[in-house]
Amino acid sequence: MIATSTAPSEPPAKEMTVFGHHAAIRSLHTMKPTFNESYLLLTRQFEGRVEPKKEGQVFRVMQWNMLAQGLTASNARKNFCKTPPRWLEWETRRYLLLMEILSYMPDVIILQECDRFEFFDVKLREFGYKGKFHERPFSPCVDVTDDDEGKPDGCAIFYHTERFNLVEFVQRQLVNQMQHSTSTLAFALKLEFVEDNQPLLVVNTHLKGGPKTEQTRYEACIDLSNFIAEHSGPQEIVILGADLCERPSQRGYDHLIAKFKDAYSFALEGKHPSFTTWRLRPTGEEKYTNDYIFYDDVKLRVLQALATPPDSTVGEYKLPNRFCGSDHISLVCDFQRIMASD
Repeated sequence: MIATSTAPSEPPAKEMTVFGHHAAIRSLHTMKPTFNESYLLLTRQFEGRVEPKKEGQVFRVMQWNMLAQGLTASNARKNFCKTPPRWLEWETRRYLLLMEILSYMPDVIILQECDRFEFFDVKLREFGYKGKFHERPFSPCVDVTDDDEGKPDGCAIFYHTERFNLVEFVQRQLVNQMQHSTSTLAFALKLEFVEDNQPLLVVNTHLKGGPKTEQTRYEACIDLSNFIAEHSGPQEIVILGADLCERPSQRGYDHLIAKFKDAYSFALEGKHPSFTTWRLRPTGEEKYTNDYIFYDDVKLRVLQALATPPDSTVGEYKLPNRFCGSDHISLVCDFQRIMASD
């Protein structure tokens, strides 16, 4: 079900839900799958609400690993082995993914595992967004025979043109301490607020998962923080959206929070979401917190964050399902700029 929580008293410019947006209704109606199912989103509420100050722009950020279509193979030996196949088909998933984004109308959208960038680029332009994409090095989607298109997945960032102007697009392949590639991409958009040209650096990364790659992820996080430092000046506001494939207790995460703040940890008063990904694999159930929004608390304050849905609403097949098109939930935070007068 669509979250009906009210945003702060001075909400972002795009506060309206999809069901109150006539153009969105028409656009989604043409995509809706034909079989007779109800299409609603997971029930979620905003938490950690802080009243905004009178001065300082408020803006909304979404961070989401949207699950590459090339990685949705489902049988007894592959990922999502118990998920009904209809919930993995692109004709179904594209509707759910787009509906979730438009329901929250973020000003900045940070996506991982995006292997259908052209689709989202076309659809989101109808609502005032522009975006950039960079493919993941050695994307596993290219070699998946179940996917007819075989497109590489990667990272994408969209921004709403009523709020931001694009200045520059920068990226690099992260390296370890021996300067060898970690097969991980860091990519960023340098934006400016339309109101006053204040610079905003939006960074996106997706680290390599697996129990044997923790040291690699840690070293990638060191290079990631170097990449951010190289591209952010003293006046720059920094937002980092990431699927770290790391729990909050691991070294890569610890390195990043020594330099930035975790928006969800702040909104939840020091706690972390109970999960950001929950799926059934042939090897068993996986329920982890891997996804984060980091920020600079000298220049930004967190107003609220979209909470994890209750476990009871997720269902027996976990994620993806009829309410969520990905095996990850989206993270959504409202921020306000801290002004010199504060």
